[in-house]
Amino acid sequence: MYIQKIKLENFRNYKKAEIKFDKNINIIYGDNAQGKTNILESIFVCSLGKSFRTNKDKELINKEKDFSKIEMISQKKDRDINVKFEMKEKKKFYINNIPVKKTSEIIGKTYIVLFTPEDIGIINNEPSKRRRFLNIMISQLRPLYINLLSEYNKILEQRNFYLKQIKYEGKPIENLCIWDEQIAKIGQKIYEYRKEFIEKINNKIYKIHLNTTENKEEIKMEYFSNIRKKLFRKFEKKSKKWYTKRVY
Repeated sequence: MYIQKIKLENFRNYKKAEIKFDKNINIIYGDNAQGKTNILESIFVCSLGKSFRTNKDKELINKEKDFSKIEMISQKKDRDINVKFEMKEKKKFYINNIPVKKTSEIIGKTYIVLFTPEDIGIINNEPSKRRRFLNIMISQLRPLYINLLSEYNKILEQRNFYLKQIKYEGKPIENLCIWDEQIAKIGQKIYEYRKEFIEKINNKIYKIHLNTTENKEEIKMEYFSNIRKKLFRKFEKKSKKWYTKRVY
């Protein structure tokens, strides 16, 4: 697959632009502050539904205008995929002119890997940077993964709210197992997706690095997580037993 062209209207410093791409390597060059990164950002937005530079969607709108549009046309398996982004009061996405209900629906339509100077933080910075990188990569390959993440965070939020109710309203602590059991099940699936992805990456980077260093160095990635299969199985059994006692 490849991106054929992208149209920009009132996006960052672009009031109107149409950029066509070649099937092979494309090099974008120019002076500083001319909008090279903005082009990459527009591709990122149409591929993952958000910017890699800001969490505030309104910052994508040209400062002199009150709306922004992006249209990206890519070819995948001999068929064209048209993804449109519109931002005014809130952002909207369209796939082949059909509105999408959830932003997550556009993920996986176009595969991208972005690497910027700041991404060295994947190695040097806190684990959250690495988790974010994994989440972006896996979500494009496995659409169900992003649904798992969303569900996990929603249940965690509910659990945290109930913890406050235990503290301030005297709710029974035993009911926590309702959320704990769900967290254990979904967390296990997230762990397995991440582990599988790392194993596949290892097969690729091992050969590439060995060839690059003329067989002098080997490289290996390992996934260490607080989520452990044994812990989840043990916790799940305990949770079920606890829940059974409580209900029956």
